[in-house]
Amino acid sequence: MPLLPSLPGVDTELGLSRAGGALPLYLRFLKRFPEDDSFSKLLLALDIGDLSSAFLCAHTLKGLCAQLGITALGEPVSELCELLRPLNPAILPSARQMADRIQPVYVRICESLCAL
Repeated sequence: MPLLPSLPGVDTELGLSRAGGALPLYLRFLKRFPEDDSFSKLLLALDIGDLSSAFLCAHTLKGLCAQLGITALGEPVSELCELLRPLNPAILPSARQMADRIQPVYVRICESLCAL
């Protein structure tokens, strides 16, 4: 049985508890997180001004982070999700700036998970 890894920005104990304590299942889903395309789709939706799709992608990413215990990414994505929720075009520049600030965190988390 593999040990629970220590990953910066990931509350593995929380994620494991949300996986019902099933360590192999949790690790499998954690390792697959970088394959999810929600973040790249979020950036694309913001680039083309599709707030509805951007909100959906942010909401999906927020849920994945919450389920897996990826707190370093989940908290800022949750803020972005709330910014996007009203679907107000006036917030598009702010939303894009926020996504740009989140991107290095996303990259760092994905790199850590790919190294598992």
